[in-house]
Amino acid sequence: MESRPSILDRLYIAYGIIAETLGEAPQLYDCHLDQALLVLTLAMKRARRSPKLRQTRPPDYQEQYLPF
Repeated sequence: MESRPSILDRLYIAYGIIAETLGEAPQLYDCHLDQALLVLTLAMKRARRSPKLRQTRPPDYQEQYLPF
């Protein structure tokens, strides 16, 4: 069963999608999408500070049985 990504992870995904879209369509810079990046950045900063909004991740490595 896959665990659901944390709010912080989903904010990073949303930021990446909007930033990529703006990079491909510079004519949208004066649109509200550029403001969305600012709002997402502020939300990510707040989520990083809140233990409730980020999930603890297991370590990237698994300790293996070492026979010595």
